[in-house]
Amino acid sequence: MPTPASTPRPHVMALLFDTDFDRPWGPRTFRHLDGRPFTDEEQAIADDATLEEFQAAGVRIHDPEAGTEAEAAVTELAKLIYSYALDHHMALVQFMTHEDMLEYDRLCGIITADADS
Repeated sequence: MPTPASTPRPHVMALLFDTDFDRPWGPRTFRHLDGRPFTDEEQAIADDATLEEFQAAGVRIHDPEAGTEAEAAVTELAKLIYSYALDHHMALVQFMTHEDMLEYDRLCGIITADADS
């Protein structure tokens, strides 16, 4: 578990600045910018780094909650667009290819049939 630090520790920062965060090497397996894997000691230092130290090194930390929020936003956006698409079908037709119009009508038929059930 990372220990809280009020200021970034120089040895941790030096290691983080020499870490290649752009390549997925596996879970929590770090490599230097030149591709060398971390030694066990370096890996232990990285594992002990605080969120503040990662942020001070300019590392974007993955936030799993942000992904969940984005997925929910996609669903809500689709529902919003869907509500307009049903009411304004003729306005959309002018932007659709013939194949898209056929698919739109097919999908609307399925949705309408399911709603009637």
